[in-house]
Amino acid sequence: MHTPRVTIAQVAAEAGVSAMTVSNVINARPGASETTRRRVLDVVERLGYTPPGTRNGRRGRTGLIGVLTLDLTGEYSLDIVRGIAEEVADDERELLVRASLDAIRERDRIAAFAGGLVDGLLLIAPVLAPETEQEVRAGELPVVVIDPRRLDVDLPRVTVDNYDGVRTGTRYLIEAGHRRIAYVRGEDDHESSELRYRGYADALRLAGLQPDPALEAASNFNHQGGLHAATRLLTAQRPTAIVAGSDLIALGALDAARTLGLSVPEDLSIVGFDDLPQSAHSTPPLTTVRQPLREMGRAGTRALMSLIARQPLATDDIRLPTELVLRATTAPPGRASEA
Repeated sequence: MHTPRVTIAQVAAEAGVSAMTVSNVINARPGASETTRRRVLDVVERLGYTPPGTRNGRRGRTGLIGVLTLDLTGEYSLDIVRGIAEEVADDERELLVRASLDAIRERDRIAAFAGGLVDGLLLIAPVLAPETEQEVRAGELPVVVIDPRRLDVDLPRVTVDNYDGVRTGTRYLIEAGHRRIAYVRGEDDHESSELRYRGYADALRLAGLQPDPALEAASNFNHQGGLHAATRLLTAQRPTAIVAGSDLIALGALDAARTLGLSVPEDLSIVGFDDLPQSAHSTPPLTTVRQPLREMGRAGTRALMSLIARQPLATDDIRLPTELVLRATTAPPGRASEA
């Protein structure tokens, strides 16, 4: 009968310390008092904990993979981390997950990970200032970036086909009969925002329609921004459909339509981008472009494992396809909307 292995999280909980402290102690790094060190080692011995890096002859000094993300409260980051955790579990490694709130803290967190704390590092949508990127490239720590804000980042990276995803969603609305299609874009410091907008604009042009600045608005990648942007669009020359640069923006647009007394999809169709878990449970459920968040996490982890094992990657630019998921927020334009 297989006995479940003891994890570093269990040791940390039992000893009343953080996972980082446990890692420091078992790898003989400074940072813990003698009392704490003895308590951790007692728990390690009592629970029979074996660091993953020593199991089954696996390569790696610590058996730990670092994950750094700007946000751990939203489903976007959490779904990527779930994919990472699934892949790491298959390899019997463990995760140290940290959040950084800004570029300065991000740089400090990366430096801490690079100090021998982990065998490799995954960065989720990092800010990654140029000088920080240069330091990462110059260091020995294997690093893979998932969904970078800048697409010219000179590190192995995992992205999705942002352009084709939005072009497909916009073309679907055109084929359903919509002609007044608005677009709400996300933050400009994400290059994916520009790619998604280009997908929208090119879909219009290919159908013989011209993008109309009066039907375009900017937002943050959040519900509140989508609510405000969509309210402005819907109280001016109202479109029959809105394409949103993210699901949170689209869900904000859905609430804006409801507040203004519009019915979705009878009066207004809405298409999002992400396919976050809550999008399938909105009222009505959201039509959206799915970017495979969990698979992004898994693909990034597989690439990182190869780098840790000093195996060459087939490509430094892993690009995954998107998929249009049809639900209940889209329909042909109604008579009232066309009027």
